[in-house]
Amino acid sequence: MKNFFLKNNYFFGALLALVVPVISYGIFYALSQILINAGIWHGFNRPENIYILSLIFNIILFRIYFVRLKADKTGRGLLLVTIVLILLFFYLFFQNPGSDGSGILNFGK
Repeated sequence: MKNFFLKNNYFFGALLALVVPVISYGIFYALSQILINAGIWHGFNRPENIYILSLIFNIILFRIYFVRLKADKTGRGLLLVTIVLILLFFYLFFQNPGSDGSGILNFGK
């Protein structure tokens, strides 16, 4: 299993860059709901905060694959998909089609 994560190709990097944010989003969302239900924390004000927070793990993986493991192809795949996800984030949440500036995804603002 250890050798599975040592692959050095673009597809593996792109796959990691898509899977890791989904898993981290689920963890952050579940943790947020647990803390809200316990009354310890008020939660994220907007869902976009969890989305962008889940992309941080891609940046950490990018550094690990480029610097520590010297897996350039995997790191480039991670970087490419992470940039695409960040651009998609800005497109979806910060475009201004209406007068209220809610973007195309309106989460009950």
